[in-house]
Amino acid sequence: MSHSSDFAPPDFRLPEFKPPVPMPEDLWGDRWQFASLPAGELWDSLSGRLTPIQSLPPASNPLNLGLASDLFIPGVIITGGRKALTIARWIQSVLPQALTYQASPGAPSGLLLQTNDRSRYVLATFEDADVQRSGETFQHRQIAAQGLHFLLIQPDDSGMTHSGVWLLRSRSVA
Repeated sequence: MSHSSDFAPPDFRLPEFKPPVPMPEDLWGDRWQFASLPAGELWDSLSGRLTPIQSLPPASNPLNLGLASDLFIPGVIITGGRKALTIARWIQSVLPQALTYQASPGAPSGLLLQTNDRSRYVLATFEDADVQRSGETFQHRQIAAQGLHFLLIQPDDSGMTHSGVWLLRSRSVA
């Protein structure tokens, strides 16, 4: 039996992400910040309130994933003011998959939203060294949490209401 050297197995890798594009300017929030919550508190903190837009798959509960209850799960909080619900609706419409911190030596660093269709949106860019360190911490915590992280949209920083919340999981670090 002869073997052909021209045969190549099918390529099952996912296609590359599309080049990042800026988030629509009319959807920029008032401010944003990196945040984290202990795994043991995350689920109740995010699911324990009425939030118009939620994506909290039970399979992504950090305790169901076997993560230690004291492990910090990273996230990003966007305070959107009057646009908070509009921002949350847009994020839901693009089917968010993950947030990634992208360091660029010699250029501003950024926070990207990756979607299920392999699109990427620039949520923020920054050059501040403290924010870059926070971005690195976000990235390290995401790796330690098997890719698990959250995105929270709120109208103000009172902590009383949320407009949207997603528990996301980066497949590239899981």
